[in-house]
Amino acid sequence: MIAKLSQTLVLIASLVLPLASTSGQVYLTDITLFSADSQGNWVPPDICETRDHENDDIWIQRGALGGPFLNGPTSATAQPNISLPLGVSTFAFLTSPQDNVSPFGINLFFNGSVTPSISVYGPLLTTIGQQHTFAADGALHTAAANPTGYGQLFPGAGTLSFVSGNELITLTDYFYYAPSVYNVDLVGEITTGADGRNDNVGGITFTVTPIPEPQLLSWMIGMLAGIMAVRRGACHRQKR
Repeated sequence: MIAKLSQTLVLIASLVLPLASTSGQVYLTDITLFSADSQGNWVPPDICETRDHENDDIWIQRGALGGPFLNGPTSATAQPNISLPLGVSTFAFLTSPQDNVSPFGINLFFNGSVTPSISVYGPLLTTIGQQHTFAADGALHTAAANPTGYGQLFPGAGTLSFVSGNELITLTDYFYYAPSVYNVDLVGEITTGADGRNDNVGGITFTVTPIPEPQLLSWMIGMLAGIMAVRRGACHRQKR
């Protein structure tokens, strides 16, 4: 009896636990980057984005600098649609040269939303390997997605992570280097490809982890408790 119940529990666990960690796929669908004040609010002059508007575009590569572009090659196709699987995903991004102001904020948008789910800001870096920090940006005036003109603003998300379905998406790294650091010319303001000026180079890293559904976990715990109770009863009967 105990052996059969244990085998049943193992079978149930093998079927249910994958369901507990499955949710709808998360996609990175917009980025805005902007010069900021010490509180994370946008201040002129800089806004870059992944939309076909008058601001400079952001061009994205998977992994380290130098891979194929995931958006572009023109502003008309600058909006990304990049899946974030479970685990760690790292991306490099490039912009045409921006002003050497500091800090820079970044808003990250997912699944077509025009409201950022993650917003952070950090210093403009000027040396390779420079230690960098970043903080959640909850300022009232940050660069919006899909702006209709220069300087459209929206409150920052104020967090490094958010939950989508049964997944926790967390930004674990963000940096942005001045054009003089990497000395690469891979993009222009509205197209990929060299334009005769060195680029700003940045990076973002996400960690996506599953969150089991509480109902399923409670059910599994209840089943396990029932099995253990039956086992204890069987042991008592054997001792008699």
